[in-house]
Amino acid sequence: MQRIDADSLLWNWARWCWSGETVGNMTPYVSWEDDHRPINHDQALIVDAMHRALPHHESMVITAEYPQKNTMFADLPARARREAARRWIGQVTGVWLSDHHYKLYLGLFKDAVSRRLL
Repeated sequence: MQRIDADSLLWNWARWCWSGETVGNMTPYVSWEDDHRPINHDQALIVDAMHRALPHHESMVITAEYPQKNTMFADLPARARREAARRWIGQVTGVWLSDHHYKLYLGLFKDAVSRRLL
């Protein structure tokens, strides 16, 4: 049996995000090809509500690290991925995050997911 942690809950949410219809100009990505576990919809809905409650720049950190990680930032090492994501967030929101703040927002959200669902 696989251990459940905040990271697995967030990947469950990412698979849930990609399980519906693709909207706008989003590039289709079939995440279940990478992870064949079934989606826990109840948990995904809770994570989604938590994600939607974040300020836009903070929610984009989570989006960059989970649903968009393998599409927008594929094949980039962690540091380069964070740099590219921070540029993307800055261009979209006007909030230019330091690497420290990026990692802080990611960690705080993972902690919140853990407290809520584990």
